[in-house]
Amino acid sequence: MDNTLGGHIRPYESELNFLKHAVDGFLVVVTLLIASRIYLETWDQKYTIAAISGVALFYVAAKLNDLYISSRYRRVSQEITPLFYAWSATVAGLLFLGYMFKITQEYSRIVLGLWFIGAPTAMALWRTLLKSGLSYARRLGYNSRSVVIVGTGQAAQHLAGNIEHLDWIGLRFLGYISPDNGDECPHQKSITPDAVLGNLDTLKELRDQQAVDVVYIALPPHRRAQTDEILEMLSDSTVSTFLVPDFDLYGIAQGRWITIGDIPTVSVVETPLLGSSAGLKRCEDLIVSLLLIIATAPLMVLIALAVKLDSKGPILYKQRRHGLNGQEISVWKFRSMTTSNNDQTFKQARENDSRVTRVGNFLRRSSLDELPQFFNVLRGDMSIVGPRPHALAHNEEYRGSIWGYMQRHKIKPGITGLAQVRGFRGETDTHDKMEQRFHCDMEYMNNWSIWLDLKIILLTPFALINGRNAY
Repeated sequence: MDNTLGGHIRPYESELNFLKHAVDGFLVVVTLLIASRIYLETWDQKYTIAAISGVALFYVAAKLNDLYISSRYRRVSQEITPLFYAWSATVAGLLFLGYMFKITQEYSRIVLGLWFIGAPTAMALWRTLLKSGLSYARRLGYNSRSVVIVGTGQAAQHLAGNIEHLDWIGLRFLGYISPDNGDECPHQKSITPDAVLGNLDTLKELRDQQAVDVVYIALPPHRRAQTDEILEMLSDSTVSTFLVPDFDLYGIAQGRWITIGDIPTVSVVETPLLGSSAGLKRCEDLIVSLLLIIATAPLMVLIALAVKLDSKGPILYKQRRHGLNGQEISVWKFRSMTTSNNDQTFKQARENDSRVTRVGNFLRRSSLDELPQFFNVLRGDMSIVGPRPHALAHNEEYRGSIWGYMQRHKIKPGITGLAQVRGFRGETDTHDKMEQRFHCDMEYMNNWSIWLDLKIILLTPFALINGRNAY
């Protein structure tokens, strides 16, 4: 086996870490010196004490915020955040010491203010320049680490794709190790033959020749015995070894790690709206629903009159639907049919449905029949954006045929959603249509953000103008 397979193993990691410590400490001192010179303050003992205290406190806070762990796999933003946390703790510590020893009045507030702002800015700028330089060098092949992946399944291929795409992290993918020459995984047919280096004997050769720096083991759970064998083989080396959990196997590609005590767990089914995220979305719902109720109040009055004059029956009707965590809720709509069926004898509206009134036909195509649902949002049963609430009969039908179907009820149902702006609205008369809606709902849940909600809200009018599939 040719030793040229090996990458440039990072021999200067400890030196780079020392450099970061040294430059950070230097910048803490220099920014205080510059601040004092700008304000024409004399550098004396008190500023020397402040500088030394600032460096010491910053090193402690940086250690607690994992600022000096390997940054190879972190983007610049992921380094800047702990940097500002560490410096904020440093400032708090300095102020505490100043008040405790009653020496704050000896310092110029302007000098301290310039220092408190200048030091983290300088350190952030230095880290950005360092990261850019290292990323450029790694793209050229320097400071890189050679990598092989054991396994040829979807998780292995996904990992390989990310390594090759994120070239700034300095990982050079050599190829796959197929423990059973590819027999273990039907997905290997999508891998070119030259991408497979060989079997476990090849891995042993790479280990012995020190031709590989990192090994990722991406085998399915039922191959635990083989994983143990590989770990035993690599334990007799200095190769960095990682296990790759196959989250796709359980449909939890967006799973979150949660540590309970010292035991790590990963979420299989969980709501994306926890803590501050839930509060933020509730504020969004309250603000948007109130504004839209006020804006559409005259229109709702006109619609109510039109419904009443068009046909006999109530102006509003309510449907039983599943809400948050599968609890039944009442969803309000303007009546658009001459008769109303409950969910036990549910018949979904179809094109040219004789039950739909003249006014109802317009309301359904424009989705104006759903305006009363803003009150559902205000009450807290629904959200502005979320999975559309389906009929109870539909839920009972599809929960048995679409894996994970009821997970869409881990958040509140919405008036509009990702599925609707992509054109999946109206009748769901086939399994495929419902499955497409479900996948859109799960994509929304796995990628939720306030910005995604705003994007969907802005796109909804265009979907309504189209009007297709709604009758």
